[in-house]
Amino acid sequence: MTQLLLDIQDESKTNKLLEFLKTLNYIRVHQLSEENVIVSESEKNLMRERLKNAKAEDFKDWDDVMHSFD
Repeated sequence: MTQLLLDIQDESKTNKLLEFLKTLNYIRVHQLSEENVIVSESEKNLMRERLKNAKAEDFKDWDDVMHSFD
């Protein structure tokens, strides 16, 4: 099985693509929203632990990171 995550800027094109994909009998379409994403307690605890133990040097300025992709 292959799963894809798509970010489509134009909502009208998103709807057209979804309509087409739903016509294919070998594809299941699941639309996710923030409300549908479930983060387990173990994952939350792991992230809390990492944040608790993080040092200032572990963090990078977002602008620096963003410009490093240019």
